[in-house]
Amino acid sequence: MKWFFIFPLLLLTHPLSAQRQTQVNTEVWYGLMTSGQIAPNWSFWLDTHHVPELFLILRGGLTFHTEDQRIAITAGYANLSLTAPFSEGKLIRPEHRPWGQVVYRLPTQTDFSVSLRYRHDARYRGNFSTTEITDGFSLNHRMRFNASLRYNWRNALSPHFNFSATLFNESLITVGPAPVDNPFEHRIFVLFSFQKKAITLSPGYHIRLATPNPETIRINHGLFLWITINYKFKDFRRHNLKEFPGDHI
Repeated sequence: MKWFFIFPLLLLTHPLSAQRQTQVNTEVWYGLMTSGQIAPNWSFWLDTHHVPELFLILRGGLTFHTEDQRIAITAGYANLSLTAPFSEGKLIRPEHRPWGQVVYRLPTQTDFSVSLRYRHDARYRGNFSTTEITDGFSLNHRMRFNASLRYNWRNALSPHFNFSATLFNESLITVGPAPVDNPFEHRIFVLFSFQKKAITLSPGYHIRLATPNPETIRINHGLFLWITINYKFKDFRRHNLKEFPGDHI
């Protein structure tokens, strides 16, 4: 289990750790994530995430779930507002992002569960000069590999809600065709989820480790708060779909 943490740190610090400059920033991450079951094997996403002075995203998607619910395949589109080097934290740079992902949940008969996810983002971000946003968009492809470990404590804290703890480990690799300003990033999230009926409240802590260039390691970290709402357009008594906050990060 220790390699779950050590391997990404080795990637970031080897071989130039002695010469690299470290930048440390704090941030707060807010998220509202919704999922609605629209058919026995289909659900619909509509999420928003906001990190002040960094990004605001509105993302939708349509998910197909296999009969055994071990695999969930989602395709969708996201619209973002990003900061720019000259904008002093204002979110003025547009981004259009078609995306898709596959989640695989390992079989389990216990309260401990593991899921693996691959997501691909096609990022069309607005061009900019040294002083303003300019015409046109540049394309980057971002590959995201995620492992999620979750333990369901059920009603250990209270008979009135379900409690679970989750650890996420995600590596993000960005390639061209446009120039890449953040080729590798690793994210770690620890969250505690309190679920009552359709609503889940998930506070936690996250760390984002990035290498914007060979001489720099950037560490962003801070608290986050996500609210997840799972609803159904009708009562599918024989086939209720499983979705967790980690599917929507």
